[in-house]
Amino acid sequence: MKRMIYTTKFISVLVFVALMLAACNKDEWKDDVDALKQPMPTGIVIMDAVSVTAVKGTSFQLRFRVNPSGVAVTEGNLELDLQNSDTYLLVPPTRSAFSAQSRASYVTPSDCYKITGVEPDRNGSGEILDGQWIVTIKTQGEGNFRNVSDLYLVMNYTDAAGVAHKVSSPVLPVQIVPTADEGVEFRYSLVQTLRTAHGELNPYILYTDVNTYRNASGGEWVYDISFITKAESQGEAMTLDWLTLHEKQYVSLIPKEGHELWTSLEEGKEKKVSTASQVAITDFGGTQKIIDLPITYCPRTVIIRRDMPIAELNANRDDIDYVIDLSAEAAEYGLTADMASHLTRRPTSIDFHGVFIDNFGIDEINTVGEDNTFVLQASPFIPDELTAGFITADADAAIANYILHSFPQYGDPLDKNTFQFLLDMEIRILINGVE
Repeated sequence: MKRMIYTTKFISVLVFVALMLAACNKDEWKDDVDALKQPMPTGIVIMDAVSVTAVKGTSFQLRFRVNPSGVAVTEGNLELDLQNSDTYLLVPPTRSAFSAQSRASYVTPSDCYKITGVEPDRNGSGEILDGQWIVTIKTQGEGNFRNVSDLYLVMNYTDAAGVAHKVSSPVLPVQIVPTADEGVEFRYSLVQTLRTAHGELNPYILYTDVNTYRNASGGEWVYDISFITKAESQGEAMTLDWLTLHEKQYVSLIPKEGHELWTSLEEGKEKKVSTASQVAITDFGGTQKIIDLPITYCPRTVIIRRDMPIAELNANRDDIDYVIDLSAEAAEYGLTADMASHLTRRPTSIDFHGVFIDNFGIDEINTVGEDNTFVLQASPFIPDELTAGFITADADAAIANYILHSFPQYGDPLDKNTFQFLLDMEIRILINGVE
């Protein structure tokens, strides 16, 4: 009797289960079965890359493999996890330039990196490689900075029970570096002498000073000049030589021998000649820094003439602070107050030989004005009152040998072999007395 009761109950359970299965939506049942058939990802392996350095604003690609093969990867189920992020700013920071993660999370996103595409990896014949993928990551961010981080690829998936999971790759060190325009500063003189002391054409020097960056803890990083992979110029009268860029951190624009632009200056018909040459340097990410370099050349021998009223000279004969300002005449040769303002390192030297004629002499020359600007001031020596006009012959000119030189950013200022003589000239000063 009991056996019949148990048998009846068992049959009832089977009937109930059968009715429930029949009540299920056939599509939902199929989805559940398909879900059970899908492989679950167990790991991500980044292929080829061991670290990445990218210029800000450019993109890079990572080839990776999901284990086991057959797992579908889309842009929607892949994330970037950035740990140990450290940012270096051009100006010492007072606070972080990027917002910190405010809640506990398996994944820490970064405003500096963004996934812009995921696609299957292919072989040379265009055939899809099972289980291998390529993710494209764009670097971004506002301001002039460098960022270093540890990057993990994280894949999201949901198991058959409807539970969400994440699987992560091993760490990949990444860094974003500034663009060429942000990392490099151009330094140059606004005028140079066309010829050297040896009579050769004087290359126009464009220094490439690199910037220094600092993080919140005081650590410093210097932009690497090797990031610059190419330099080009436009201009008919000059030829670019950039072979010294990586070793010495400057490029040269060499005047073309015999070019018609220099003829009038060489013949003494002009006091200066000017042209422009566009120079562009390009970093490994393809970003550029461009300058329309204003080039002005003057002769090695500069002749300054001034007619001075004898009455003015006599009136200031006993004034030790009285000077004859010849800056306006010097400016006609391009020797202006701001001619060295675009140089970071601008040592100068002057060797002066005075003259004394007809009770009039020049015994001192001053070439340094306020804020290290250029001036040309002659201090007269008048022992007795002048009574008649006088003329200084060319051969009797007071002579100032003036040099403006500079050197690369990391050059040794005590090593004369690193100097470039931007201005190496003889300034001849002739003062005539007039009624």
